[in-house]
Amino acid sequence: MTTEGSAKVGRRRAAAREYTFDVLFSGEPMRRRLPVLCRDGAVLIDGEPLDLPSAFWVSRRAGMVLVCTRRETVAFFGASADLEEIARTVERESVGKNKRSLFRPLASEVIVCAAGTAARGEVGEDRIDGLFLAVFTYRGLHLFAGEVEHTVRWPVLEAEEVAGEVAGEDSGQADRPKLHLASNGVSLTLGYLFPEEMRAVARISRTVPPPMPVEGSAVEMFPKGQVTPPLPVTLPKFSVASDTLQRACISAAARVRIDPSVGEHIDKRYFELHFQALGEIALGPLMLRRSAALEAKSRSLAVEAMDAAHLRSDAVAAFHEAAEELIRVYSSEVEQLASEKRLSRDHMEQALDVAVRASPGDATGRQIEALGPTFDAVLAKQQLLLQQLKVRDMASPESDEAGVNEATRAWTEEVEKLDAAYGAAWGEVLAEIAEIWSRRFIPALRGLAALRGRRLSEGIRYTILLIVIFFAVAAVAWILFGPSLF
Repeated sequence: MTTEGSAKVGRRRAAAREYTFDVLFSGEPMRRRLPVLCRDGAVLIDGEPLDLPSAFWVSRRAGMVLVCTRRETVAFFGASADLEEIARTVERESVGKNKRSLFRPLASEVIVCAAGTAARGEVGEDRIDGLFLAVFTYRGLHLFAGEVEHTVRWPVLEAEEVAGEVAGEDSGQADRPKLHLASNGVSLTLGYLFPEEMRAVARISRTVPPPMPVEGSAVEMFPKGQVTPPLPVTLPKFSVASDTLQRACISAAARVRIDPSVGEHIDKRYFELHFQALGEIALGPLMLRRSAALEAKSRSLAVEAMDAAHLRSDAVAAFHEAAEELIRVYSSEVEQLASEKRLSRDHMEQALDVAVRASPGDATGRQIEALGPTFDAVLAKQQLLLQQLKVRDMASPESDEAGVNEATRAWTEEVEKLDAAYGAAWGEVLAEIAEIWSRRFIPALRGLAALRGRRLSEGIRYTILLIVIFFAVAAVAWILFGPSLF
């Protein structure tokens, strides 16, 4: 690459991107619509820098990213795609030893999951109210915020999902279930946890932990992630949606009731190509994410490449793009037919109005809404898997990988469910588009084809008639009187 090219790349990387988020600093009221500037190496919140060098954890939730540093814990609320930029910037700039030093005291414990949480209650004489990193092990709960740590040992007397308030509940998370833990001297409510996390913690928190390791046993000097190769990429099979879409495209093309009077080119082959193009739009988001995941060098990078939040955004965009492609194709046929028939602008606009009234917006809207819970389930399993992969990298080299394998299996199952649901949703939309062609677009084009072209104005017609009469009289005079007349 040339020096000039390198400079351009450097400028692109250094280019700042500004967002607007609701921001919650631990122990403070929510701050609405703060400007957040994000660029390589820095995150500025309303002009104040986040302490990235001391950051030791980033937790992603639906519509939220929680960042833990040694100085403060901050939660950002907004669109998932924008929040991802903050999460990746923090992860790029965080020093790996921060995470390793955090987990070193827990070397003798098996970690179940770790997540950013909002906590409220009491642990012994300590009042808890703010944002924390919660690390759940088979021995207890560890809450980290800055340099502070609180510990709750298992078993507890109560562990159940409840409705209640925790820090930052005016952030749109208030209607989500919380986990309540109660025991002697402990009453704690934890928010922002996925249902799977709450169920796992509720199960282990009531059990007596296993015996501690023999005192004086060797402690590993290096975590597993530093002395073993990364886990290989294992991807779910993305075949159901592809097969379903192929059949749905063929079926939709066959369902269109073709009318030869509209035009010879609008035939069976025309609609086969039309629905094939719509099918490619539909399949694009899945294939794009899968292609990026295949290029990943580790399982964690592959999972991040198939991020459910980004996949949801891509899928929504594909539904809208298909609707726009449908309108574009129909409008092109209207304009071509109107030009050939020399129809008035009013006739063409009336035919185009049919496209507005017959847009498949209702069908796509229903399918997008119906897919929402499926995307949420994938996102939950994705976060659990990424957490397990992080814990695996920080564990001792001899530790087993049962947790990672189970999380991988659960994530794979949810992605494959999404694959099937996505194909079925598009099958419904393509069938609706076929009906739109049959019930609305074909009849509208047939009506245009039946119209006569624009007639000449009355004045022009009289002028032409006079010219014809003049030449006819001249011809008769020539025949009767000969050249002498002229």
